Amino acid sequence: MVNEYYILMIFQDSLFTLIAFLALVYSCLILSIRRFRHHNNIFILNICMSLIALTIYYIVFATMSLLDPGDFFASRICNFIFYIYNFCSITTPFSFVTFTIHRFFSILHHTKALFKSNKWIMITIASQKIIELIVCLPYINIKEALSIVFLYISFDSCIGHKRIN
Repeated sequence: MVNEYYILMIFQDSLFTLIAFLALVYSCLILSIRRFRHHNNIFILNICMSLIALTIYYIVFATMSLLDPGDFFASRICNFIFYIYNFCSITTPFSFVTFTIHRFFSILHHTKALFKSNKWIMITIASQKIIELIVCLPYINIKEALSIVFLYISFDSCIGHKRIN
């Protein structure tokens, strides 16, 4: 008899793969077709890349936790996994906030050349990534025992399923 947990994991991995593939196709279209290289589409590309990073993380995380959770949640890499989890989880909301800040300043200061330039776009995206790295720093020094518990709780609450033994 097939375990429902394995069916759920296969469905979940398939859905994540589809999301990553569609975001990758959309990103390639933005990069390859010149008329799509508008300032707003660069931010949409940033959102797509953060979705790709998030889905790849969840695909790897879900698959590895299914195959060999003992080695995957070893204390030596638990803090790193939790740091990457938090980084990937906040990347997409921060991308939307960055896009909103860009739109706000480009509307508020529509006559200034800085807010219409590619330099402004790179500054906002680079500052977004730096802020994300800084926000996730407190999770590096978390104790190993708490890290494993928080990781299981965080993963199960985000994905919305329970492990069936």
